[in-house]
Amino acid sequence: MYDLIVAALQTDSTRVLTYRQPVGTLLQSLGTKVAPHDMSHYSPGDRMAASQKRDETQSELLAGLLDKLKATKEADGTSLFDHVALAYGSNIRTIHYLDNCPTVLTGGAANLKLGHHLVLPKDTPLCNVWLTMLHGLGIEAERHGDSTGLVKELRA
Repeated sequence: MYDLIVAALQTDSTRVLTYRQPVGTLLQSLGTKVAPHDMSHYSPGDRMAASQKRDETQSELLAGLLDKLKATKEADGTSLFDHVALAYGSNIRTIHYLDNCPTVLTGGAANLKLGHHLVLPKDTPLCNVWLTMLHGLGIEAERHGDSTGLVKELRA
């Protein structure tokens, strides 16, 4: 699927896409017997081991996508990575809490400060990140969802 994503972006067949990785299929390919939902409870033993294997594999797949974006050269000598704004994350971290969700932002298109770990103040809406990305892409929206402002630490 990631090869198809790169091809679609490279050929300008699309400028926006969303992809939800089919976790059940991924787990099946890894030989994992734990159901995806059960892994969200992250208890020690089989669930935790399966969750860690899933996380490791998803990270390797993401790294492969980023490598492909960087290796795909544009006519002007830049890479496709330089023209992409990519957000990768999850709506859940452990159990069923919807706070402190892990999110990776990368690519050169949104004019973001990359390459660091950022912990936002408690109760900062994730939509503030999306609003900051929109502004970095030149879309001067006043709000996005429940946003309360921009994340200044993300702006390059």
